Parts: sequence; C-alpha cells; structure tokens
Amino acid sequence: MGLGRRNLAWLAVLTAAGVTACTPKPAEAPAQQQAPVAATPPPAAPPPPPAAEPAKEPAAVTTPKLECALSVHPKAKVGESIEVLFKLTNRSESPVWVLKWQTPLEGILGTVFQVTRDGEEMPYQGPMVKRAAPGADSYAAIAPGATVENTVEVTQAWDFKKPGTYRITFRDALMDVATRQQDVPRAGGEYQSTPVTCAPVDVTVAAR
Repeated sequence: MGLGRRNLAWLAVLTAAGVTACTPKPAEAPAQQQAPVAATPPPAAPPPPPAAEPAKEPAAVTTPKLECALSVHPKAKVGESIEVLFKLTNRSESPVWVLKWQTPLEGILGTVFQVTRDGEEMPYQGPMVKRAAPGADSYAAIAPGATVENTVEVTQAWDFKKPGTYRITFRDALMDVATRQQDVPRAGGEYQSTPVTCAPVDVTVAAR
C-alpha cells in the first residue's frame, strides 16, 4: 500500500517534469510538392522577309548599224561655193527608215553641221523652219547594205568669207530611226534618236 503511494508520487513528479514529452508525436504529413512549372518558351523569331525578286532586265533594243561619211574638196577660194557630200549607209541586216529632218538628206534647214574656222565656231546664218508632225515621206528608207546621200552647199548658211581652215562636223545624231515600216511615222512624236559618228572634213579657204 505504501509502495503504491510512492509510485503514484513519482508518477506525479515525472509528469510535472515533462516525461510525457517522450510520447511520440504523430508524424506530420509531408509537405506537398508543387508541380514543376513549365518554362515559358521564348517568343518565336519573326519570319524572314520574302526574298526580293531579281531585277528584270530591260528588253533588248536593236540598234541599227549606220555608217556616216562626209566629203568635201579640200581647197577653195574666198567667194567660191563649198559643197559637202553626206552619205549614210545601212550596215545592218534589215532595212531601216531614217527621219531626214536635221540631216543634210533634206538640205540645210537648221544647224545640221558645226563649222569652225581655225578652231573658232562660226554662227549659223541659214534658215530655221517650224514643222508639223512628219509624214511617211519625211523618212528615207535604206535597204541592208544600201546608201543614201545628198550634197549641200554650206556657204549659204555659214560665213566662209575669210581665209582660213574650216572644219565641218555633222551633229552626230539622227532624230529618229525606225526598224519597222509600220512605225513610220512615229505616233505622238515618240522618236528614237540614234547616234552616228561622221569623221569631220576640213577645207582650206585662200584669198583670191
């Protein structure tokens, strides 16, 4: 009976001392793991710009092969007439139609030549004309290998009254050249200027 009281007393002491803390605690529930967050993909790169179309080459243009030539007697005296022969030859394999305007083929009706005396340019003194649209008869037809020509007297349009060496040069361009007969005359004045080079000619004018 005394032992039972003693045991009860010890039990009370142990209880007060926290022996009951040895009683195992219920296991805590493991922390809930968060599901991994999917990484945000980087923004898609913009599509490349469309490839530039290759530049279109211009349509080939057939340039007629025209050969120009001037000739003149190399000596003259003051007061004499000076005649210049102008020739235009078609060296291509097809016929061409050349507008005679601004060429010696129609005579001298404008500054078809440049004339210098001892290197100094002489002013043009000939006629100037105003024109309507050209007709088919304003063109000279030149067959392959053929030549058209005309002789003009230049002292009526430039002053050759002083002695010296005169150089006569064609202006180096034909106002319009067509390679198809149906293009003659040009509609709306859409001329196709064609360069042509003539070697200049010299004439020495002496005093009487």
